[in-house]
Amino acid sequence: MFAWKGKLLRIDLSRGNCSVEEIPPDLLRDYIGGRGAGLRILFDEMDPRTDPLGPENKLIFATGPLVGTGVPAGGRYIVVSKSPLSGAIANPCCGGYFGPNLKFAGYDLLIVEGQSPDPVYVVIRDDRVEIRPAAHLWGKWATETEHLIRSGMGGEFDAWELNNMSIVTIGPAGENLVKFACIMSDGGRAAGRSGLGAVMGSKRLKGLVVCGTGDVTVADVDGFKRAVMEFFEEGRANQSLEKRRRYGTWSLPGRANKTGTQAALNFQSGYFEPFCKFEDPDVIRDSLRVRDEGCFGCPFACGKRSRIQDLAYPGTAKGPEHESMALLGSNCGIGDLDDIFRANYLCNELGMDTISSGAILSCAMELSERGYLPEKDVGFPLGFGSTAAMFQLMRMTALREGFGDLLAEGGNALARKYGHPELFMGIKGMGMPAWHPQGIEVIGLQYATNNVGGCHTKATLPFYEGRKDPAHHVAQTKEDQDYIAVVDSGVLCWIIYHGPLWGEKLLSWLRITTGVDYTEGGLSVIGERIWNLERIFNLRAGISKKDDRLPKRMTDEPRVKNQVVHLDRMLTEYYGLRGWNEEGVPTPGKLKALGLEKEGAGM
Repeated sequence: MFAWKGKLLRIDLSRGNCSVEEIPPDLLRDYIGGRGAGLRILFDEMDPRTDPLGPENKLIFATGPLVGTGVPAGGRYIVVSKSPLSGAIANPCCGGYFGPNLKFAGYDLLIVEGQSPDPVYVVIRDDRVEIRPAAHLWGKWATETEHLIRSGMGGEFDAWELNNMSIVTIGPAGENLVKFACIMSDGGRAAGRSGLGAVMGSKRLKGLVVCGTGDVTVADVDGFKRAVMEFFEEGRANQSLEKRRRYGTWSLPGRANKTGTQAALNFQSGYFEPFCKFEDPDVIRDSLRVRDEGCFGCPFACGKRSRIQDLAYPGTAKGPEHESMALLGSNCGIGDLDDIFRANYLCNELGMDTISSGAILSCAMELSERGYLPEKDVGFPLGFGSTAAMFQLMRMTALREGFGDLLAEGGNALARKYGHPELFMGIKGMGMPAWHPQGIEVIGLQYATNNVGGCHTKATLPFYEGRKDPAHHVAQTKEDQDYIAVVDSGVLCWIIYHGPLWGEKLLSWLRITTGVDYTEGGLSVIGERIWNLERIFNLRAGISKKDDRLPKRMTDEPRVKNQVVHLDRMLTEYYGLRGWNEEGVPTPGKLKALGLEKEGAGM
């Protein structure tokens, strides 16, 4: 078998044991890996109605056939589970080096199940796997946890291993089951959406350490070498990729603001005047950047390491990325770069998703300014631009102290508590990302139909909208969602492989590395199969058409470009193109075409 390892590692924290299992070759061929293979296993092994924070929920850390091969931008992993925030399927993706290390250790997937009675962390060193006590790490912030783990291994790992190991951790937010806690890895990278840090915390799993010394073989070595060289040549001539190398996502805040698509003041606007200065992305780069950082196998180094001169925020932080700048910045009425850095830093160290944090805090700010949220409940004044209050609430939320205990339950719980659920800008319980749907209407459809909830990474139309025909955006959304399902199963970086050219590259990489004669049509079917199986999971979990909705602010209040999102019209067309009935349920004919008759039986 080429590219795949064909094995998974299963860790049962309830029993304190580990086992290695063969992965059926047809599962890998038909679902590729990553998001697809993780979903297939989760669906087969777990009732979708399972309590996300109960011992029966599983965390599946999944790589794909392209991970660790040297395919450019093939250094990611994906985590598949059930979300405590939405109750839906969850599959956040993360860069860095953890995915390749897991492959080098000999595994395509790592399944964590059960629940440890005490805090633990796991060390994977090729075929040696240990579950170790982590009481001394419990309560520590993310970077400190990683430092303590690494420094404590000096006597058993040599210098090369210490330098090349990857560490995944949770912060206090995950330990305290904050429903939008994230999983942190490799010094500041995050599997951010859906709250899977809380799932780790519920299992009392503080961290994972992986050090792999093996390799990954490919089917066509000479073809692989030629393809890599061609990619580098094309990349050097691609201005978009060169821009990504220099700025990462720092070119986006000014662009989004200029076009009226920037989340501002809890999405009351698509424009925030203090962000006008970011139309020149060098303003951000010159102010914050310490160095550029790349994931394994990626020549673009779009990750940016940042620092400010503030003794209260020592060291450096990854980012802030555009989404973080928008949700923690403009959406909360904050335009100062240093303050946005501080907010991003706190989220990373406490282990909270920056997008969800900003969405919930901005909701609280609007509730307060409108007089619905009494100051006595918060404990101090709160409004847009209240930076000190915002930083304090972040700490209170991670520790579930005072008013933070309510914020830890998510935006729906907060807005409903004060009688105005319409003021939380979320979908399926998950806060919306930075791009304002009224600025680019089809984004509203992509957010509403996303299987995981309000997320920008499962369809990429906003990033190359001008290259597609607006008259066919609904059809293109469906195609794009299926395409990204394959990218996530590869597992590749969707930021790099998000345009029409890259679909051909993806097909070529899969053929060269695996030796399987995939076709463009075959990959489309695989992507559609993954999307529909996720839909079936959600339907069985109680997520349905009623949840494919946008906040009324998007559909009823023309706040950007004097327009609203006509979701119902697009949704009807979308369901039809998907082969679903008017209730958003896949039809028997569609299920049969995808080989999912058994999975969809009884719906």
